[in-house]
Amino acid sequence: MRRYLGVLLIFITGITFGWLFYKLRAPRPASQSEAQSKALELLSLPVTAMDVGDNRIVKAVRKLDPSVVNIDTVGAAKGADNANAETREVRGKGSGVILTPDGYIVTNEHVIEGAVRVRVTMSDGRWFYAHLIGMDKATDLAVVRVDVANLPAAEFGDSDRLQVGEWAIALGNPLGLGSSTAVGVVSALNRRNLRVDENRTLDGAIQTDAAINRGHSGGALANIFGQVIGINTAILSSSPQGGSIGLGFAIPSNTVRRVVREIILAGRAAPPTPKTPFLGVNYDYVPESLAKKLRLEARRGVIVKSVLVQSPAEQSGILPNDIILSADDKVIGDRKDLLEAIQLHKPGDSVSLQILRPSLGKIKNFVAQLARYEETADTRP
Repeated sequence: MRRYLGVLLIFITGITFGWLFYKLRAPRPASQSEAQSKALELLSLPVTAMDVGDNRIVKAVRKLDPSVVNIDTVGAAKGADNANAETREVRGKGSGVILTPDGYIVTNEHVIEGAVRVRVTMSDGRWFYAHLIGMDKATDLAVVRVDVANLPAAEFGDSDRLQVGEWAIALGNPLGLGSSTAVGVVSALNRRNLRVDENRTLDGAIQTDAAINRGHSGGALANIFGQVIGINTAILSSSPQGGSIGLGFAIPSNTVRRVVREIILAGRAAPPTPKTPFLGVNYDYVPESLAKKLRLEARRGVIVKSVLVQSPAEQSGILPNDIILSADDKVIGDRKDLLEAIQLHKPGDSVSLQILRPSLGKIKNFVAQLARYEETADTRP
């Protein structure tokens, strides 16, 4: 018994001495005055400046931000229930991108629609009233102009070369806050038949998770080089207020360039006319069963249903059931892609086509010299 008592005594003594040793060695809490003095001393030390160095996002934003403008609109509307109701003023906000140093600016059609007054505010704070050049509801694009010289025009990139996963930078005027930047990636390409509201469907859109909110519409979606790769146009949101949940969409820059050229020239996106280039094929989507059999990538290529007699397509050797994979190195995802590729040309231009001929199991290259569209010809390319 004495033996166990001795062990217990030694144990208790060890614990006691250990606790005393810890208390003696533990740092003493500072008094209020000491803590205050040390805090003020630390907060008075000079900060270490960090050089952003080769931060490419910072460089891209610095390059493009002066070309992105805020747009404020004023419109008029009457009460829906009473034709004699008093007209009320309707205000809207959006964004735009400077196209040329002479004042052409691209934005969304839905930003400008119904506006009787459009005010453009530059990144340096200057503002000007703009006049409408033209709009295209089908692509949700509009062009306005301010009578000012030497503006910082944006550089446009090639949206056909975009890859899923590359950086995407959204610039614009979200919720009327002014110039704002959000960063994400290209989430998907070529989104088709995407209904974003009751009256609007997107076709061929770029999807990004860069935060796009109300007011970003008409602003720029840029790549890491500060080039415009798209014009922000819509979001999908789970909130009635339309807050970002990482599902933003932009009109591809190559579509923008084509449409704004037509608007600047004619005040609207040009419909087919006798001056429109013409290939001479009827075509459709590649059936899913055939695409699997031929191991085609998803949504790649269109199949030729028929070739018009004496058309450029017939003269170049294109046959029914050929599958057009690309035009001038632009991958053809579906019907609209081919139409847009042809419309980039003029009659007499040559277009290079990469075609898969299923009967041979071979890919062949063709060059077709586009003809002038005639009213009696098929309205497809």
